[in-house]
Amino acid sequence: MAVVTGAAGGLGRAITAELEARGYEVVGLSRRSGVDAADEAQVEAAFSSLVRLDTLVNNAAWLIQKPVAELTAEEWDLQLSSTLRSAFLCSREALRRMQPGGTIVNVSSLSGITGAEKFPGMAAYVAAKSGLAGLTEALAVEGRPLGIRANAVSPGAIETPMLEISGVAGRAFEPAAVARVIAWLAASESEPITGANLRLEP
Repeated sequence: MAVVTGAAGGLGRAITAELEARGYEVVGLSRRSGVDAADEAQVEAAFSSLVRLDTLVNNAAWLIQKPVAELTAEEWDLQLSSTLRSAFLCSREALRRMQPGGTIVNVSSLSGITGAEKFPGMAAYVAAKSGLAGLTEALAVEGRPLGIRANAVSPGAIETPMLEISGVAGRAFEPAAVARVIAWLAASESEPITGANLRLEP
């Protein structure tokens, strides 16, 4: 059983398809499906209905393309909440429910890696993805004695609607290519890797 947040988006659909092809039953959490992964009560209710949980993929994200000088506090909060708060809430529920062998995969971004190229109008997105990279390391430490692994993948541009919003040009991954890496990190084949952040450059 796998839970995928942001499952209705371009990458989320590819992750869901890849996991299902590998035999997982997948529960997708998204606003479109009626579950806001950044809402504590909704997340607790969604996870309480699960009989078991083998894998969590924190993929939810939000991008509002605006320079910092024009960004409102509400727009900043929305982007950090959609990406970072949702990952915290879902990971907390996963740690409470997973058995040894469980895995958490966080979908970060090259934008969240120190030294990687940054683009204007994406400050909140960068901050959220940077926080997600740090959260991954913390989850790996706390998950280790429980037998739960946590890793991240930080891809560059992916051919999704969010790429169009960002305005970033150049080479980009197909969603299915990134989904395959995520599914590998979720599976036992990637043992004993934990606390890693795989940098993917198109």
